[in-house]
Amino acid sequence: MNNLLYLHLMANKEKGFALPLALLIGLILMVTGMTMMMRAQGDQSKVIAQRVRSDSLTSSETGVTRVRDLLNSVRVMARFNSNCESGEDCWQTAEVPSGNPSTNSFLQRDLKKLAIATACGNPSRNNEIADKILAPTEQRAANPGLRDLASGQWFDLGNNRYYRVVGYRFDPTNPPPDGLGWGVLTLEGLSRTSAAEDLTNINIDRDTDDNAASRNRVVVTVGIFNSPTPAFDRNTVPALWISEGTADDGARFQGDVVEEVVSPECEAEQDKIQQPTSDAPNPPYKAQVGKTLGVSFPDLPPIPTGLPSGQIDLELTDSLPLAQRTFPRRDQYGAITDTSSTRTINGQSVQVYEYIVDNINLSSVNITIAAGRRVVFYVKGNINGAIEHNCGAEAGCRSGNLQIYAYNLSGSANPQICLRGNQRLEAFIFAPDYSLGKTGTGIFIGAAWGKNWGQITTCDSNSGAVAVTQGVQWTELIQDLRPQKLPQLGKIANWCQEPIPDDGDTPTEPSKCVPTFSTPSPSPSP
Repeated sequence: MNNLLYLHLMANKEKGFALPLALLIGLILMVTGMTMMMRAQGDQSKVIAQRVRSDSLTSSETGVTRVRDLLNSVRVMARFNSNCESGEDCWQTAEVPSGNPSTNSFLQRDLKKLAIATACGNPSRNNEIADKILAPTEQRAANPGLRDLASGQWFDLGNNRYYRVVGYRFDPTNPPPDGLGWGVLTLEGLSRTSAAEDLTNINIDRDTDDNAASRNRVVVTVGIFNSPTPAFDRNTVPALWISEGTADDGARFQGDVVEEVVSPECEAEQDKIQQPTSDAPNPPYKAQVGKTLGVSFPDLPPIPTGLPSGQIDLELTDSLPLAQRTFPRRDQYGAITDTSSTRTINGQSVQVYEYIVDNINLSSVNITIAAGRRVVFYVKGNINGAIEHNCGAEAGCRSGNLQIYAYNLSGSANPQICLRGNQRLEAFIFAPDYSLGKTGTGIFIGAAWGKNWGQITTCDSNSGAVAVTQGVQWTELIQDLRPQKLPQLGKIANWCQEPIPDDGDTPTEPSKCVPTFSTPSPSPSP
């Protein structure tokens, strides 16, 4: 009996102990569950934050790629800032003029040339460059132009990702080797979990409605270089450059030829080019279309003033005395009677004999340029006849020692230059308004630039014969006439993230993200 009572009492005691134990175990499980849930929520928030930060960086990278693509297709803009003061050239004021570009705007002139080169006879591309500067309204949201980007507003990349250009600056100081300068692009990327409502709002706190939004700023530095064009990237001047049509009289040219081909394809025929059998150029000589190169004639050098009276208003005709047919002219004892001018050519001061000539009209005699002397003719009217300049083995004599610039000051509707005879002529001839031609068996070494070639009926070239052999150096000209090349973007030289200032604008202090490039050492003398 006592044993049964004892067991009964013990059983009732254990019932009182089980309830607290069960409650304790339940509490432990509940705390563990809540901890796991909070940790999972923290991990999820961390993942979301990392994803949106990664998305914002991706947005920046995409924005940089888009801006680089635009700059490469509208390359002249790479040398101009995105924003500027009144009256300056920059992205926000850029336009392709419908008529003649402003004489005060280098950017307008370059954009006009680029627009013509891009279309090049294809009407469907007439507005291509203009649209990449200021995009049509219906395309602007997805494909903004450079003027749109200069506004600083946000542009939608889709999936709640955005980018905007804070600013672009061209810095010509301490350029990279063989470069024009550095392009510094500051751009921001943004990622949100919900769509933005006002893309024009660029304030730093614009994303307070989205606690997962991420915004970052990158500064990208890119080298800006000249874009090589074969016809103008050699040491020698193109043998022929004409602004209307093609060279049509069957002549051949041993050198680069630049023409204005009127055709939808904008392709120049190569059959007029004869490559030399020795000392072949690399790349080979080529016929090219001026429009596709985006080039146009430079300005003629100004006619000098203050020359001696005996060297102005000359009429070079058959009536010239024998002693007056060689330039510079001499007296009976062989002493030079003409007065030279001091010119700076290729960084060196040199003596040049300059003459202002009304006309050159020779049918039975020719004029001769003394080998080794530098002579420049500024011609007001036509040239018809034989001119001899033969360097031969004369030390220091170069083809560019004779330069002829023609101005058509008489206002002729059809000014002409016809080179005749069987003599050797080494010269540079620049006559933008003139029809050019060469007849006879003489050799012409140098370059001829004018309105057209082969349109003078009395000045036909020998079909199949070489009319001009390329041979004048750019550095021999009295003025730098090489057309300015269109710039191109190099590789990214530096990429850096920087803090966004409190006001959201470009910092007033120089960005620490822009590296300091040392001035390149000068190339050793050859």
